[in-house]
Amino acid sequence: MRARSLLARSTVVLLAATVALWPAAPAAAASLPLERCYDQETPQYADAQSWSAPGNRHTVWPDPEGILDRDVFQVSAHGRIRIDHWGTQKSVAGELPPAGSDWPAPGAPRYALIAKVTAGTMLVLDSGLSYGPGRWFPVGTDSGCMLYFHAGLAPQLIFSFNDPNLGDNGGGASVLVRQWWD
Repeated sequence: MRARSLLARSTVVLLAATVALWPAAPAAAASLPLERCYDQETPQYADAQSWSAPGNRHTVWPDPEGILDRDVFQVSAHGRIRIDHWGTQKSVAGELPPAGSDWPAPGAPRYALIAKVTAGTMLVLDSGLSYGPGRWFPVGTDSGCMLYFHAGLAPQLIFSFNDPNLGDNGGGASVLVRQWWD
């Protein structure tokens, strides 16, 4: 019994000494790009104004700051695309049921705004899925935070729509890209 009491007192003294001697964390520690995206802090880069991603072709994001390993992106968009010559309109958010295997982004909402990188991998954190070069991933109206991994050649971020026939499309999306980095 006495040994337990001595051990308990020793533990309390040791913990108190550790807390007293442990160096304090810096008051304003730098946060990681992903944390800044989740907290919606001001990004290092944001498109000054929305730009158009037409519904009938692939559109390269004019990345004035470049894309580097561990950059974090968030894309927001609005608009409607015409999906046929008869005037059928769809939101850039897309619609269910999910696209089949013959669509550009299988499993993603049909007619949604999608994107791909030409090199590296984009991790879409909302779904936990990663997409390698040339694989389309869903963006819709709000991509959520996405983490880019790559070391090497300068990649491009390309936007399109999850439609197996872009040739009869019209309309498009107004797109804004925000980017955080270290």
